[in-house]
Formats: sequence, C-alpha cells, structure tokens
Amino acid sequence: MNEELLTVDEVAQILRTTTNTIYRWLRAGKLPGIKLGKEWRIKKEALELKLNENNQVNQLSRSFLDIINPQHDHVLAITNSKDNLYNLEAEFFKKGLSKGYRLFKGCWWQNPDDVRQELTQRGLPVEDLEAKNSLVIVDLLAQYNRSGKNGPVQIWANEIEKTVGLGYTTMWGSGSPHLLSCGGHFPNLVEFERSLDDVLKKLPVVGICPYIFEDISSDCFGQLIELMKHHNSVVFYNDESATLLKNYPVK
Repeated sequence: MNEELLTVDEVAQILRTTTNTIYRWLRAGKLPGIKLGKEWRIKKEALELKLNENNQVNQLSRSFLDIINPQHDHVLAITNSKDNLYNLEAEFFKKGLSKGYRLFKGCWWQNPDDVRQELTQRGLPVEDLEAKNSLVIVDLLAQYNRSGKNGPVQIWANEIEKTVGLGYTTMWGSGSPHLLSCGGHFPNLVEFERSLDDVLKKLPVVGICPYIFEDISSDCFGQLIELMKHHNSVVFYNDESATLLKNYPVK
C-alpha cells in the first residue's frame, strides 16, 4: 500500500502551529504517527482526520470569543503551557482583526521578537500589521521596572487613546503577566490588575490576560481566585478548546 507520509515540519506548516505542538500530539496519541528511527512520520490520511477534528475544536475555541463583549471586556485566561498561551493569543488577535479592530500586545516574560515569530507561525501577518500601525507590541516589564504599576497601566491607556485617534472604535489587547512579574511579589501583581481593571472599565477595549498555570496547587488556587476578582470573566484554554466562566462577584 502506497500511503503518503509527511514530516513533522510539513504537518506543522499545514496546521499553522509549531513542531513542538505536533511532537506533543504525537507523544500523547492525539495525532497518529509512525516512528522511523528517531524521526516521526504522519500519514496524510491521518492528518486529514486531524484537520476535520480541528474544525470542530476551533468552533469550541471561537465560541468563547463570540460570547465576550466585542466592544468592551476584560478576561482572565488560564493555560498550562507556552504553546497554548500563544495559540490563545493568536486566535484572540485573529478574531479582533476580523472585526476591524486595532491590536495591542503587552509583553512581560515574553520577548517581543519571540512574540512576533510565534504569532507569525500561527498565521498572523505581524510584519504587515505593525507596518500599518494596526498592531503594537510593547515591553510592559521594562515599563514596570521604570515606573511601577502605573507604567504598564498608562501604556494600555495611551494605546487605547491612540487607537481611537486612528479611527478605530475598539482596541483588542493581550497582556500575559507571570505570577511573579511585578517584582516577584504576588500582591504587587494583584494591585496592578486592580488598577488596570479600573482603567479598562472606562475605555473601549477588549483586554485578555493569559496566565500559565502548569500545576494548580493550593497556593495557585488562591492566587487564581484573587486574580478573578479583577476580571469580568475567566476562560480555561487547553489544546485549542476553551470554557468561559462569567464572573459574578459576591458583594
């Protein structure tokens, strides 16, 4: 039987994801593959089945983007890996782009050049968008180190003002803090999120704050609850599927 076999690089390019994601799917059995020595090969027929599955999964991941308020929202996102975080940001930005909104990406632990590369690999035309000022990528950690929490908060506010001045009705922005981003002290992070939420409530922006929680321990669970208090909703995102929970604060 003559069946066409594809390399990991070829499959990653077709699915517009990274080779690390493909390797993870292969190891987990989510994508059937054949091991030839140290190299993996994927049957073209198996890939077509995966593409059909992805169409269904993408409907799930898009559903939370359809539920959030397209003109104004502030969403906490929980992922468990860098790949999932970048996948989430790419889907979020593509949705905002489809609505004709300006995009903002704030970097904490991420290197801006790495962000450009990762988002480009996931099908976002980063270079063209930056050239047209339809996307801006900012190092928020550097701003925090210079000015404390007011630095990153002011950057968000300035970019929203600039967005409106350029004729856009709304800005879709993503920041991705680490639990220890604000000087290594979680209370500082909570204070930043509280201040950011106070500002975003008054402005035409859809903001999403993706965090990586590799292991939800008892300490992390408490931190997660604290962060939820300063967002309108929380989305749990894993392997391109998502569940959105609306936040109804208890008075």
